[in-house]
Order: sequence, then C-alpha cells, then structure tokens
Amino acid sequence: MSYAEYVKHYFTLPDCIIFLVLALVLLAVVYAAFYIYSKGRFKNPRKMQHEFFSLTERFYELIFSGGSIIGFMAAYYLINRFVTSGAFYQFWSDYKDYLLLVFMIISILVNTFFDHVLVPLKRLDRDEMASIRLTGMLYMILIFCYIKFIYEDNNYDMFITYFLTLMIGRFVYFDASFKDFLHCIKQAAANIPIMIMGLTYLGILCLYGYSTSYLLKHNGVITNIFFCHLYIVVAIFVLHFIPEIYFKKKEKERGNRPKKKKRPKPSDVDEDVELEEIDIEILDL
Repeated sequence: MSYAEYVKHYFTLPDCIIFLVLALVLLAVVYAAFYIYSKGRFKNPRKMQHEFFSLTERFYELIFSGGSIIGFMAAYYLINRFVTSGAFYQFWSDYKDYLLLVFMIISILVNTFFDHVLVPLKRLDRDEMASIRLTGMLYMILIFCYIKFIYEDNNYDMFITYFLTLMIGRFVYFDASFKDFLHCIKQAAANIPIMIMGLTYLGILCLYGYSTSYLLKHNGVITNIFFCHLYIVVAIFVLHFIPEIYFKKKEKERGNRPKKKKRPKPSDVDEDVELEEIDIEILDL
C-alpha cells in the first residue's frame, strides 16, 4: 500500500467515527473514575473539585507527552519506510541520527502546544508537570517493552535504548543528591495509577482497532499507537470543557441556596424570657 492508501484507510467513514466515539466513551469512563475517587477522598466540595482537576490534568499531560514522543517516532519510522530514493533519501541516510534529535525538539514544542494552547493546563505547578512527564517516559518505555517482548518486534531497539538513556539522564546528573533522586522518584511514583489508566485506555483502543482491522499490523505497531494517541488527544479536546461546566454549575447552585437560619440556643431563650419578666415588673411598679 502507498502512503495515500494508508491515509484513505484510516480516515474512511464510518470506521474513523466509530473509533473516535470509542475514544470519547473511554475518556468519559476516566472522568467517572476520577470523580468517584475524588468524592470518596474529600467531603469538602472545593477540595474534591481541586483533586478531580489535578487528576485529569495529570492524565492529559501523560497523554500529551507520550503522544508527542510517539508521533515523532512514527514520523521517523514512516520516512525510513516510504522514502527510498531521491535527494531527500540521500540527505536522510547521511544525517538521520542528527535529525532524530531535531525530531525530539519538535516533539517538545508539540507537547508545549498541547498543554498551553490546545488544552491549557492551569492547575499543575512545575514540580507536578515535571513528575508527570517523567512518568510519561516510563509510560513510553513500557510500551516499547510490550512491542519487543510480547509483540516480538525488534525494530525499535534503538528507540528503547535512547529513551532509557533519556529517562536516567532526566533525574541523574552531576550535582544531584540522593535526596533529590528519592524526591523525584516519589513524585513520579504517585502518578503510577494514572499511567496504568492511560495504558489501559490505549490497550482497549488497540485491541478494538486490531480486532476490526482498522489498525493495520503491517503498517507498523508504532504508527498504530500514534493513531490511538491522536484519537485520545482529539477526545480530550472535545470533552475537556464538560467537567468545567459541571463544576461551575455546582458552585452556582451552592451559591444560590438560601442560608439556614440559626436556631436560638436554649440559654438565649431563657435569657430573653428573664428580660421580658423584668420589663413587666418594672411596668407594674
């Protein structure tokens, strides 16, 4: 199949719509899980709301960071596969190792576009953002381990080595103390449940895609995983405003509720009765 035929296959109706609907439904399930967890943990509505949005934004960032990385890898794979002759092929053959670094920089810019422009993440501080991005790298390593040891595809060994190096270099540097190392690991470990949800989300999409032949095995597993991430990003863009509207409506309802009048204490009633009796005695005199 040519590149144009692959594009036509992935965007054929109604297959692409069904796949998008599945991505939207699964994201709604993620929202429900975060809501139930937040409501069970906090009784205070404001704390519960803050926890919910913290979880959702960390989930978004996990998908954005993983999707941007997998995207440039898919581009690298597709160029190697489809560009087999011509001037660009010669240029690519001579400098592809350096271009891999350029692609990495582009992926960082794409990630920044996702979390600052497409769906602005306003509730995560720098430490939280850094920790979830580190978890995102572990997320990618697990995907590559699945490809190598379960899917039994050895074409991505270079990428696995590359990202293991990046992951180690992310928190091991010359002036790092053991305390800094533990702090970094602790923050990243707190995001493991979110990472598991992301992998489950991705796994269900891949399972459905392969079972219906919407995802083509001979097109490369890395390309199919990229398409899954693309659909998840679209689902996030479509649905992310719904929790905002829901919680704003809840806040408005709480603000419009009439305030309960405080019942007088028994001691206050007794004092009022005594004062009335004193006033009556004075009038009699």
